[in-house]
Amino acid sequence: MKLLSHLLVFAIGIGLYTTTAAPADTNNTPPWQPIGKYIHPDIRESSGIVASRQFEGVYWTLNDSGNPATLYATKLNGELIQEIAVKGSGNFDWEALGIDDKNQLWIGEIGNNSRLRFDLKVVVVAEPDPFTETEAEVIASYPYRYPNENVDAEGLFIVEGIPYIVSKERERAVLYRFPTLQVPDTKQVLERVGEFAEAKFVTGAGVSADGTRLAVCTYDALWVYHNTAGDLAKMIQSTPWHLPHSFYGEAVCFDGYNLVLTNEARDLYAVPQFWYEKEWTLPPKNTESAIALLPKTTAHGVTVQIENYRTAGVDIGGSHLAFTPEVVGETGSLTIPIEASYRDVYEIRAVLTHGQAYASVQLSVNGTAVGTPYNCYASEPIAGTLVSFGTAPLNAGENQIMLSIVGKAPEATGSKIGVDSYQVLHASPFVKRYTVLGPFPKTDVHTIDELLRPEGQLNLKKTYTGIDGKAVRWQEATTRADGFLDLRRDLSPTPMTVGYTLVYVHAPKATDAVMLIGSDDEFAVWLNSTEIHRKSINAGATADADAVRCQLKAGWNTVLCQKVDNGWSWGLYLRFTDADRVLRYAIHPAE
Repeated sequence: MKLLSHLLVFAIGIGLYTTTAAPADTNNTPPWQPIGKYIHPDIRESSGIVASRQFEGVYWTLNDSGNPATLYATKLNGELIQEIAVKGSGNFDWEALGIDDKNQLWIGEIGNNSRLRFDLKVVVVAEPDPFTETEAEVIASYPYRYPNENVDAEGLFIVEGIPYIVSKERERAVLYRFPTLQVPDTKQVLERVGEFAEAKFVTGAGVSADGTRLAVCTYDALWVYHNTAGDLAKMIQSTPWHLPHSFYGEAVCFDGYNLVLTNEARDLYAVPQFWYEKEWTLPPKNTESAIALLPKTTAHGVTVQIENYRTAGVDIGGSHLAFTPEVVGETGSLTIPIEASYRDVYEIRAVLTHGQAYASVQLSVNGTAVGTPYNCYASEPIAGTLVSFGTAPLNAGENQIMLSIVGKAPEATGSKIGVDSYQVLHASPFVKRYTVLGPFPKTDVHTIDELLRPEGQLNLKKTYTGIDGKAVRWQEATTRADGFLDLRRDLSPTPMTVGYTLVYVHAPKATDAVMLIGSDDEFAVWLNSTEIHRKSINAGATADADAVRCQLKAGWNTVLCQKVDNGWSWGLYLRFTDADRVLRYAIHPAE
């Protein structure tokens, strides 16, 4: 499956901030940063995780398809304790891991990307001692099929000895259960428990030991359903705690009432109970540490200190950079140098702390205020709030960002500012309208030669022969609000097909620019009939994943993209750097 795993952030001064694995007995990491990482090379794609109930500090994980039939015992920081070879089962597509109150581990051979598998099953092993054992024997195997349609699944958990499976479907998530476990090795038809409220496209699931909380994760969110009645059908229809994130989560488990997540990038995250209960938004993990930038930060009339979050009143690991006026009642500021790789318009963000003692802050870039002052006062301490100050042009090279204290709310008891990190993102507009063509068989990729014949403007009225001999023509398509062009929606393809996107870009004069593109699968781009970029990627499309220097000629420029669909999502993000905000996009060059 695809990993949606890139967020464009610019190195500032001394370089990108990275979180190192914490010792097993400490947690000095805020919940939006990885608490650890699987560094053992054999843990390639963690697709399931559970916390041991009999071995303190032990967390079990497994790989998905194409890997050995092995369980891995690790610490919370990802450090390997032991590999456990599972005897009596292969790993065709292990996607989930569960644990029960008898200390048995349940391995979900439930992956079904093609929806054509009929050998799905759950296998059980007694939890081995990871400090003394290296093998585990399968003690039972439970094959199954779904009651109606055949679906994919990546979520598994155990309640009162019964396995429950959560489907992975784009438009919904359905909970199924085994009716009985009396006859191992006999295929059973699962019972449909119900459909989840809100959650869909679920990549992992976990249940608390007392059965009163059920967490499901997706690539970009957590949902925690909660009920004291033990009625799962009712619970999954209730309103869950919802927590957006940028973890690209693949697996989730409870550790008490706290949550632990993993992703295919081999990161581990720990989210405290109070955080998801309050539904505090988690800022992006790829931000630039204010503490790491302190050596290059200049203070103006303020006292600066590194303060941990527990001292600030929030019970999480990690610290922020706190500054207060040197003189009570006065103001002051911090100046931070920031490097931008390209001249462009950028959105400037900061991860700030709120509380009763916090003041209002104004952000400026190269001497010009951006947006309006932001009030950091709150009745209770809240860490990790991502604040967007607005957009501003940045020059290639060094720029100066300033955070200034500019007064406080009447209720505030102090004039403190707490900043965790910064983030700077491209903010030039995405292409929002395209003409698209397809789908064609992948074997017909040389259709591009016909499309690019040097006959002047492309013939958008021409009819082509697509999949299964179907006539296809250029048609208009519009992106989602975030700028993503969903070709699966617009061209209704099957896997291993090809489509094309076309847009025209107008520049008032010849301009050196950077094409910012994020695409999945295989793609190539031609600018004015010249190929400028080609790439194959086993990941989902992420905005601005690739930056390609190019030159736009004066007038209209033709941008043609060839897109090969290998399955799952199929689409792209596209824009050009535009610091002066003069570029225009159109689906016809006369617009």
